[in-house]
Amino acid sequence: MKKILSASLLAAMLFVPASSFAAQDEITLPTVEIKSKLSVMEALSKRKSDRNFVDKDLKPAQLAKILWAANGTNRPDGKRVNPAALGVYSIEVYAVTREGIYLYDEANHKLKLIAEGDFRPLTTTGQEFATKAAVNLIYVETPEVWSNTKRNAPREVQFSFANIAVGAMIQSVALAAETEGLGNCVRGSINRDELKKVAKLSEDKNILLAQSVGFVK
Repeated sequence: MKKILSASLLAAMLFVPASSFAAQDEITLPTVEIKSKLSVMEALSKRKSDRNFVDKDLKPAQLAKILWAANGTNRPDGKRVNPAALGVYSIEVYAVTREGIYLYDEANHKLKLIAEGDFRPLTTTGQEFATKAAVNLIYVETPEVWSNTKRNAPREVQFSFANIAVGAMIQSVALAAETEGLGNCVRGSINRDELKKVAKLSEDKNILLAQSVGFVK
């Protein structure tokens, strides 16, 4: 009986739903499965914007894949999936789910809880579909990282580089979403002032874009 119970508990731990994340300040995400039945070209052929989201949580493995595609590392030296001009990674990715706002720690492939609660409505200024998406990724520029590099650049150039980087990131997420049968929609309509307060972003940080990802009808 004990062996059966132990096996049941182990199975439950392996398939923990995303909704259980709320009680944790730090979440180690599952290792990303690289292989996919869908080729890059097939994913490109299917890529589109979706707005008919169903209010349903992603599986941990799906959330891990989406975040890794957004800003994960793919080499031992810490370089990332997506390119950054001059090798300066100035974009942070926040995941806004039913459970809370999390900062994606790309170096350790973890989520760090910033604020508990459903703040998905703050990721938009009226697009109802965004409040039903399983996760809204928020791409935030962090200019201070430039002060830690010898490759400095004028502020307007830094901002331009950040926007180019986000362009690559949102496309990677869109393709990763397609491999999981998920919809996505890139959005510029964001309640930036309120979201910035709740996410505890410093004044110098800039919310650039949002990307809704989730199951669709």
